[in-house]
Amino acid sequence: MKHRRILRAQRGIFLLEVLIAVVIFAIGILAMISMQAVTIAAQNDSQYRVEAEHLIDDLIAQIRIGVTHDSNTGNVDAASFAAFAHRPTGTTCNYSLPASASAVVTSWINTVRGLDSGGTALAGKGLPGVTDARIQILADNSTAGINQVRITLCWQGANDKAAHRHSVVAYID
Repeated sequence: MKHRRILRAQRGIFLLEVLIAVVIFAIGILAMISMQAVTIAAQNDSQYRVEAEHLIDDLIAQIRIGVTHDSNTGNVDAASFAAFAHRPTGTTCNYSLPASASAVVTSWINTVRGLDSGGTALAGKGLPGVTDARIQILADNSTAGINQVRITLCWQGANDKAAHRHSVVAYID
């Protein structure tokens, strides 16, 4: 008799245990999916930062090659160096005029934006959401003998809440 009472009292307990186990399993699966989304976003950001670094290194090399030097002293020509400046004023990721007229800089900006020489978009090239106003090149030679260039790129992917920024400082001699 006691045995039957115990069985009746436990009727449905197994079903409740299974239900709790399914809920715990579902929470675990949802957590893993959420972590995967965060991982993908971090991977995209990392990929764009590497791309930005590569693009900036390319421009620095072009500036080093393209800047003229005084034939007597060997120093960097100030006017030649200043021609590389692009949108030197403004706030972070919203830079203002004047734009650079240097062919090296304008060609490089097209590459950053993923455009060919004719201005046509190239699939899978460039950084997302880059505009001319999101690129800044500061050419500072205010200290004698020191020619500092600071290049800043800002981009913003379709799912990004805010713009990402990458800056590099180099010295040209």
